[in-house]
Amino acid sequence: MMKKKAEQTSYEYFKRDEMFFVGKHRDYVDKLWTQGKIQESYFRRLVDLYAIAAIVGLKAKRRSAEERDNSDIKRTVQMKQLNENCQILLPIMRMILIMDDSRNMTFEEKLESAFVIPEDEATYKANMELFNSYARGGIEYLYEHLVLRTPDIDEDYTDRRIANIVAFVSNPIESDGIE
Repeated sequence: MMKKKAEQTSYEYFKRDEMFFVGKHRDYVDKLWTQGKIQESYFRRLVDLYAIAAIVGLKAKRRSAEERDNSDIKRTVQMKQLNENCQILLPIMRMILIMDDSRNMTFEEKLESAFVIPEDEATYKANMELFNSYARGGIEYLYEHLVLRTPDIDEDYTDRRIANIVAFVSNPIESDGIE
């Protein structure tokens, strides 16, 4: 009779947990993305917003903590979409783990952490929270520049959304004074 192998837990990024946006970040997501309404959205899918927001947050050096409210309403990046887009999300995770200075690691330690699967849940959760904090910071940045921004009088676009998209694409992302 064969003994069953002890089931080993895997801590692969974007393969274990769905991502939830709650509180103000959920509200910002609702202004940037509406499920099934591509004409009213800045992004086709929520997973696209999630990936781009993490890059924008990293570039702008902007992180944000999760802010819960009393509502049970949330926006969920589904596990299926995370799994299907792992080849896009994983390089972004690696960039964040290499470029973020908040963990007080040497460059070699950052490189090693970026290219190994975490061995324990605490490391996995800490790294996912780092990624998600940049995604939330990017959501805030995108909301401010695409939704809240008032187009200049001399801009050639009558549609506010188009004017804000063109201005966003034409101007480099500012790092909020952090170098």
